[in-house]
Amino acid sequence: MNISNIGNIPSIAGQITTGAPQAGFRCDPAVSSGGTPQGSAPLLHLDLSDRKGWQQDYSIRDAAESLWKKENFNFNIFDSASIQRMQDRVRQGIYTMKPSDAELSAYIDTLRQNGLDGSVDWSGLTRELEAFKTIAPEELEDGLDYLASRCTAARDKLERNYTGEELTVQLAKLEEVYQAGKSGLIDGYTQLLQDNLGLSDSDAQAVRDSFSSILAEKEEAYRGALKQVHEDMERSGPDSVWLKNHDAYIASRLRAADTAGRSKVRYSVQDLTAAGQIAQSYRAEIADASICGRNEATLALGLSMADMKAETLISKGLVSESMAALLRNSRAQGHENALAALDQALAQRESGLAPGEPKGTFAPVDRAVFQGIYDATMNAYRQNGGDGAGAIRTGASYGQSVTVQATARNPNALRWGINIESYWEDFYTAPDAKDVSPLEKNVNRLMEQIGKTSGLGSSAYQRYADSWRDFLTAVGGNGLSIRA
Repeated sequence: MNISNIGNIPSIAGQITTGAPQAGFRCDPAVSSGGTPQGSAPLLHLDLSDRKGWQQDYSIRDAAESLWKKENFNFNIFDSASIQRMQDRVRQGIYTMKPSDAELSAYIDTLRQNGLDGSVDWSGLTRELEAFKTIAPEELEDGLDYLASRCTAARDKLERNYTGEELTVQLAKLEEVYQAGKSGLIDGYTQLLQDNLGLSDSDAQAVRDSFSSILAEKEEAYRGALKQVHEDMERSGPDSVWLKNHDAYIASRLRAADTAGRSKVRYSVQDLTAAGQIAQSYRAEIADASICGRNEATLALGLSMADMKAETLISKGLVSESMAALLRNSRAQGHENALAALDQALAQRESGLAPGEPKGTFAPVDRAVFQGIYDATMNAYRQNGGDGAGAIRTGASYGQSVTVQATARNPNALRWGINIESYWEDFYTAPDAKDVSPLEKNVNRLMEQIGKTSGLGSSAYQRYADSWRDFLTAVGGNGLSIRA
């Protein structure tokens, strides 16, 4: 079962991101106790518009249109011809960057007559590959396919059009561009795992080695498919004249070819996808802890939700034994990273107390609170057949008692006392409709339209329960009894 395609695995990423209420016990009055967790924003991405055939079929028309746009809409305010083209188009009442059917038809006729030379658009290819520095887990396999196919197609074009020293120079340039794109993806993704899951240096190197091996396997498979792709191209009629040198189109045909084979890497793409999704959950918790948007209790519930999802993936056989060991062995360090972020945030606020504020307003992290709630939640998960929502209820129940003890130990701590009591009292209660802002209502509607669950306006517990339900649906096991 390929988890990257289950329920459109962005949902696993969305669901595996704790999904919880991250209202938190405020340790700073300036930190909101409601709304969307600040650390839970999706990964930021570079513009994907230049990627040719990214996650979709790349037709002959698409290939021609991309060339037309490059020639007609490389707009430069210092280039009079560029300005003139834009002005002429506006005078004709055309305000889009797409060619009309007539324009494209005429352009394709020209391509059929003249073909394309064998050069590579280095600046364009560089931009495409640079965009993979911040790839999201749910896009990982597509990204690896894209990198390998684009490099293979570009190399093929150069080898068919250049010889001797000139070919050597061109291939060296390709290697430089490709290695930069490959390193950007591998280093960025490995850093996501290492920073948030607490991977050791040796584990991080094993991840990098797996990425390199995966890409090498894909390149080899695509090279093996080139002959068939070119034979198919020859049957495309007059368009074969220019398509054979359209490396982005060739790359899209390679990705469409059946090149699946048995991989021998330590961590598969599916392993790395799952690890990235869990790392995103940890990153959200760590980010909010670093601004006091979490405390020991909310971190315990949030990280236990992420870890229960990891355990479910393991028990369902959706990750390899090697990845299961990595996730479990790095878990303690991942927890420590989150607690350290919170401890640092608390210390900074304690050092900046206003005159008259009592010492201990931002008391240091109480690890006993975190560990007690986390252990209670995870033990319940193991004992109740893998019911994550039920385990959260157990963790919350235990949290009510253990945070009373935390209040006794640190009576001046802003995050305990009345703040924590109010949180537990409202844990199962949705806010009144009048308290839900118009923005939250609009977000809810938009989420419903795309088939997603929005936690806005829901109780803290309901957000956890919705996250767990959506996660099980995404991995194809809604309602299954999973013994961990």
